[in-house]
Amino acid sequence: MSGPDRKETEVRRMLAGPPPPVPPDLAARAVARGRRLMARRRLLRRIGWLFALLALAALLTWSADRPWLPPPARTTPPAEGW
Repeated sequence: MSGPDRKETEVRRMLAGPPPPVPPDLAARAVARGRRLMARRRLLRRIGWLFALLALAALLTWSADRPWLPPPARTTPPAEGW
């Protein structure tokens, strides 16, 4: 038998038999796992917003210093014409 024919035969054999037993607590485990996943996503979302706010605060603090302006002169320019 070739590959696809063998797989098809195996699937037909599995479908012809009785369905596999389902654990009685399957729904409860699925609900618990869903709650854990939702809590993890909520935590990651809050951490992401916290980092975004911290980045914004850092940007505002940096921009308050006006780093794009040249530094002030340390000496006065020479007095010309006197």
